[in-house]
Amino acid sequence: MEKPPLIGVTSDWNSENGALYARVDRRVIGWLKDEGMTPVVFPSFPGAEEELLTAVSGLLISGGRDIDPYFYSGVPEKEFEEEYCHRDRTSFEIALLWRAARLGVPVLGICLGCQVINVAFGGDLIPHLHDPKGRHRRRNGRKAVNHRLHSYEGSFIEEMELTGDTRVSSSHHQAVGRVAPGWKVTAFGPDEVVEVIESEEYRLVKGIQWHPERTPNSPLSKDLASWLKDKALALKLS
Repeated sequence: MEKPPLIGVTSDWNSENGALYARVDRRVIGWLKDEGMTPVVFPSFPGAEEELLTAVSGLLISGGRDIDPYFYSGVPEKEFEEEYCHRDRTSFEIALLWRAARLGVPVLGICLGCQVINVAFGGDLIPHLHDPKGRHRRRNGRKAVNHRLHSYEGSFIEEMELTGDTRVSSSHHQAVGRVAPGWKVTAFGPDEVVEVIESEEYRLVKGIQWHPERTPNSPLSKDLASWLKDKALALKLS
């Protein structure tokens, strides 16, 4: 019987009572496990990227809080400043992405993960996504909303079960701004906000702006999990 591929899942550091704890959304872990993969949580220790990557055959950059503009030369809008990820997390994920891309390890970045991919390869972010109609996050907080997705010809999600009625779960304060050199936008959402980025050079690295783990039974979420699993199994056998 074929063993499930090991998938590294990135985490953040949460402060509680003066101590730091690794944190990752349980729904991400459950989604991967239910779709035939074995998730392995990666603590954000800059410098440990290469060692951790040798243990897995796939990588998921998980969602989370905003990226500190320090990493993309942005200037925070004080009026709208949100809580940032721990800087160790962002440093770790950027280095991890570069190594994974060069080694041919399949990567799926979700929500924050999509933004990290763009920053890692030289793009920047919209530090505060003006969303007066609540199309990307609820006005009263960060609860998810569902919106339609529109793909361009050639997007990797075109091969998945995607219709004009397909909706994805969205909850984000930042968004992809200037796209990294060599990368392209292949899907967008309301207000033309970037929803998918990919690269001809790094075909196994994909960034999606929504949260498939929040709709695990949707055909698109299952297809995304299958994409990651299939690519990880192919690497495992190579």
